[in-house]
Amino acid sequence: MTDTVSNLASAPSTGASTLISYFANNSVAANLLMLLFLVGGFLTVQGLKSELFPTVDQGVIVVSVAYPGAAPSEVQESITERVDVAVKSIDGVDRIVSRASEGFSRTTIELKDFVDSDKVLDDVQAAMDSILNFPPQDAEEPQIVEPAPLGPVLTLIVKGLGDERHLDEGVRQLETDLLALPEVSHVSIQGLREHEITIEVSENDLRKYNLTFDELSNTLRRSSLNLSSGEIRTESGDLLIRTDQKKETVGELSEIILRSLPGGAVLRLGEIAKIVDGYVDDDISLESNGERAAFLTIKKSESENVIKISDAVLEFFDSYQLPPGISVNIWENQSDILRSRLSLLVRNGVLGFALVFTFLVLMLDLRLAFWVAMGVPISFLGGFLLFGAVGVDINMISLFALIIVLGLVVDDAIIVGESIDAERATGLTGSAASIAGVRRVAAPVLVGVTTTMIAFVPLMLIGGRFGPSFGVIPTVVICVLIISLIEVFFIMPAHLAHKGRWSRFPLDRIQDRVAAIVQAFRDRVITPLVRLFVRYRYLTLIYGLAFFITTVTLVANGVIKVDFFPSIESDFVTVNVTFPVGTPYTVTDRSIRIIQEKVYEVNENLGGTSIKGVTLTSGGSIGDSGGPGPEESLVLARNVAGLEIQLNDETQRSVSALEFQRLLQDAVGEVPGADSVSFSSDLFGEANLLSYEMIHENDETLKRAVKTLRDELRAQTFIREISDTSSAGKRQLDIHLTPAGQAAGLVPAVIARQLRQSFFGEEIQRITRAGDEVKVMLRYPEAERSSTASVFDARIRLPDGTQVPFSTVARVEESRSYSAIDRVDGFRVITVSAEVDKRLMTTGEASQAVQTETIEGLLEQFPGLQIAETGFSSEQAQDLSSMITTGGLAIAVIFTIIAIQMRSYALPVAVVVAIPFGAAGAVLGHYILGFDLSIVSMFGIIALCGVVLNDSVVLIDRYRRFRHEGQKLAPQEAIVEAARSRFRAIFLTTVTTTLGLTPMLFETSLQARFLIPMAVSLGTGIVFASLITLFLLPAIISIGGDMRNLVNRFRSSQTESSHVA
Repeated sequence: MTDTVSNLASAPSTGASTLISYFANNSVAANLLMLLFLVGGFLTVQGLKSELFPTVDQGVIVVSVAYPGAAPSEVQESITERVDVAVKSIDGVDRIVSRASEGFSRTTIELKDFVDSDKVLDDVQAAMDSILNFPPQDAEEPQIVEPAPLGPVLTLIVKGLGDERHLDEGVRQLETDLLALPEVSHVSIQGLREHEITIEVSENDLRKYNLTFDELSNTLRRSSLNLSSGEIRTESGDLLIRTDQKKETVGELSEIILRSLPGGAVLRLGEIAKIVDGYVDDDISLESNGERAAFLTIKKSESENVIKISDAVLEFFDSYQLPPGISVNIWENQSDILRSRLSLLVRNGVLGFALVFTFLVLMLDLRLAFWVAMGVPISFLGGFLLFGAVGVDINMISLFALIIVLGLVVDDAIIVGESIDAERATGLTGSAASIAGVRRVAAPVLVGVTTTMIAFVPLMLIGGRFGPSFGVIPTVVICVLIISLIEVFFIMPAHLAHKGRWSRFPLDRIQDRVAAIVQAFRDRVITPLVRLFVRYRYLTLIYGLAFFITTVTLVANGVIKVDFFPSIESDFVTVNVTFPVGTPYTVTDRSIRIIQEKVYEVNENLGGTSIKGVTLTSGGSIGDSGGPGPEESLVLARNVAGLEIQLNDETQRSVSALEFQRLLQDAVGEVPGADSVSFSSDLFGEANLLSYEMIHENDETLKRAVKTLRDELRAQTFIREISDTSSAGKRQLDIHLTPAGQAAGLVPAVIARQLRQSFFGEEIQRITRAGDEVKVMLRYPEAERSSTASVFDARIRLPDGTQVPFSTVARVEESRSYSAIDRVDGFRVITVSAEVDKRLMTTGEASQAVQTETIEGLLEQFPGLQIAETGFSSEQAQDLSSMITTGGLAIAVIFTIIAIQMRSYALPVAVVVAIPFGAAGAVLGHYILGFDLSIVSMFGIIALCGVVLNDSVVLIDRYRRFRHEGQKLAPQEAIVEAARSRFRAIFLTTVTTTLGLTPMLFETSLQARFLIPMAVSLGTGIVFASLITLFLLPAIISIGGDMRNLVNRFRSSQTESSHVA
């Protein structure tokens, strides 16, 4: 790269310059190259998949083990702790987060950035296989998966007029038919209970026929199986011997013979047991607008296309005959959201491009204006040609990146086009003017574009949850800039080599008039000002430093707020209510229905136009993403409930989603008895949360610390809702052997197993039905499992087969443990979360306030306590640290490239120093227009730095030419003349960039507001950057000349002194 730069600057006859000459003189080659980009890019974009946001690998491996009926403490001891120990030393593991809850263990292994996840997955599998006697009896086999990044495409509401079974059959038939479509590969169902066949036998019947649970379960297993018994080889062929006696229906199970009775009679299962082909005993109710419903979500994998899937499903329903009594409505269609967002960006981009072209036509000859403007579609479509090779798809982020790079593309075209136009003004014509114009700016343009690419590279290295999504931006920018370089060096010169002007009367008169005005402004205002600032260069630098320091102070003191991840409004408002574990389902259900009534009241108060629909989940909570989302987001528990309110299009309602949420929060107020009530209208609701993981070796001390933190947070006005993971679990009966039980030879495991068989039940077998596994469970009737008296009435079998009352061999103590036990890297942890009210404070400010006012005091109050901030605010700090480190390296590389091209150490310093001043201008633009700084602003600032680099490098190159070529002007006169000659190009870049972003700056759509800070950074920052390039940079260069002269005089004096000596 450095060789090319130096050669382009010094030797016009090099291979690169020869290539420029070849294309300038061969319009056929240039046109074919242009058609390759245009047609190839157009065809490529047809094959790119479309999605709302880039699909991101979660970077985790999950180990889950089901242990039905086990308490959280038992799950932790027998499963979770052993998994944690087995995987903690595996290479590539960053953090281990585990949870032991009732009947289930889940260990999430978070991977370090940029590791080989397949290798880690193999290592985890090997580690699990090495655990002895694992899993425990009655637990299911571990499931080890690297979750595939699936995204929702369509969420359907399916309603049935009949009973639960009718709805169940209709939904599952619909699932089967949808999966038969070639475009659909993933469908999930929510709101339906799992099938289960229950065999209920009372204690009295067991005693009557002198049966035990073990005898009954063993008989059922032996009587219901398919077994191969080998084969017989005969002369006529081989015969397989099989026993096909697996019972799969209620009738078949009823006919199982348990034993023979006197007189030749037999006792069948149906005579003593109630057999029900039904559903698991879960309390859950899903409703849509007051009617029982189920959700059916169609999802896409990483390689699938949202729009194609959606179109295929909608076409499917056009001709599909629904089962009788079943209706289907679309709850959420991601393709509609995607189309509206893409339309928004494309509309703003096209309008911006039209404004840019209109301005260029006023400033330049129509031919030059046209080909400068054509650089945008050529570069963009050529970039699409590269997107397929680097894995970039069409989504909000990639189109957002195209808007970012728009100003850079136009800047390159203006620099080269203006240079060619300047050569024409000297008398050169045709291809000679094109070749000379390109050669004159080839080196600085190449250096400017290269350093701009390097400035974006740090965004590729951001880790965390959204780092890979942001990594799309530099990829898009680099692809487009590569094509832009090819376009301005090899395509545009050929089109500008033709003789003659395109502009005709009256356009040419208008252009001449505008040119005269701009030239007069340059000569009468800009040039004298540049002389003035160069003359008073030290005062100019002082004022510049004062401006920069003032801007930094405004940010540091919170006058200009920093909200790292801005709110992105969803079209949904979600409400989740959590009661203490063990709360009756009826209490939970009644409370969520009261909140639903408040929703309708708020809607009526707003004119009845805000709500499109409401879904209610009682016995489960819904995720924040809008639509039920992935299966993991629906948490089933009797003590939780949720509402999801779908809002009408923003043009049909009078309030935003956030305003509706706040009105609803005020209307609901306190929910009696609830542990927490959370509201969200943000696409990424977690961005508003502060989360703290607390660890202490003493559980009681940890509980007190958690309570203290909650109390401190509750006292803060900027905190709305507080929750933690230490909620008490269900009441439990702890069984202890009596001396009589020990003397009888009993051990705790024997009693535990017998009670488990009776109350939880015992799995007899599993059958496959319509692709799903159905458990067959043997247990007591519900009446004998619904009171504590049943435990005391139970009879325990002794080792010799006799049965004795439970109370003679065991005693009971009542206790209560945690509802779930969380661990991080092997340590018991309680996480406290708090929602920040962004009307009062940003999440970053709230995090800082809590850290200084609360956390530091807690650490002193409770010695040995560890507190780690997690979630978005923690990732924000890590991302900023990463960007600062990689940004420093990028600046070092930029300095090196510019130094090599300029063959100077001092001049690159002037370029690098100009960058923070440009960034300060963008920051001040946020303050003037009333926006907070965010990660989105950062993208615009980096693009702005690219423009500063481009213009500064070209200006300094022009300065060096005036100093060392032609008239060889004096330093101060050379820098003034360089600024004068570059004014038109800088003016064109400033106005075109601002015009290109103007539609976005004035966009009224609520959904687009999160994009506006980028436009603010680039649109307002470009004005400050132009002032810096024209006035501050010449002053800095002049000061650099003073320093160089001072050093030279010092060296001269030292030389004279040595001669005298």
